[in-house]
Amino acid sequence: MADVYLPDTAAASPAAAPILVMVHGGSWLYGDKAEPVVIDQKLARWLPLGFVVVSVNTRMLPAARPEAQAEDLGLAVAWIQRQAVAWKADPSRILLMGHSSGGHLLALLAADDAMRQRTGAHPWLASVILDGAAFDLPEIMSKEHASFYEDAFGTDPARWLPASPAEHLSGPNPPTLLVCSTLRRFSCQRTQEYADRLTAQGGHAQVLPVARDHGQINSDVGADNQETQAIIEFIDAQLRR
Repeated sequence: MADVYLPDTAAASPAAAPILVMVHGGSWLYGDKAEPVVIDQKLARWLPLGFVVVSVNTRMLPAARPEAQAEDLGLAVAWIQRQAVAWKADPSRILLMGHSSGGHLLALLAADDAMRQRTGAHPWLASVILDGAAFDLPEIMSKEHASFYEDAFGTDPARWLPASPAEHLSGPNPPTLLVCSTLRRFSCQRTQEYADRLTAQGGHAQVLPVARDHGQINSDVGADNQETQAIIEFIDAQLRR
């Protein structure tokens, strides 16, 4: 379910460590928590900064529909929150980062209060969504869209609503940084629309457009670039709250 990476104790702060949780993408169908493009750069960047880094898996299609995958994520978050003290980490300073379909799962769990209660996941400190875009499924499905959306969500509108983060928003979410690819059609438009919804619900959301393709937006996080610097600044601001 999860791979846990602990910081070097010699370099770690005497204070309880913050936790960065990574949720991989893969069109709800494939991907793995240990893939180098998912985790290597994040470990290289955040372990030396004293973070515990946790990379998680959920079930995937066809075994579990996307909303069931989000429930799996909720169970993983609840487990991380319970285990944090054993890792000398702070369960109140957990940040979730999700790429692509993993960003959708993160957004859905954040929006759906009933799902969090069912899974035992408490609200976390902040979210970073890396080129997610699957925020308003009825809107997406009513217009031109990639075929894998139908593979994941079907063609029945009744199936779209349980898995649509926009449908479940009913109050402030954790502060959220939404990274979008300016090279991917509709990505930044859909991302900005969802950020506006989060703000309208009383939350804090900011959009970071990046001129990288969909995969690079994930694989390059942690390397020396403006995207990483913006994410670090956002995370640091949340940890200072």
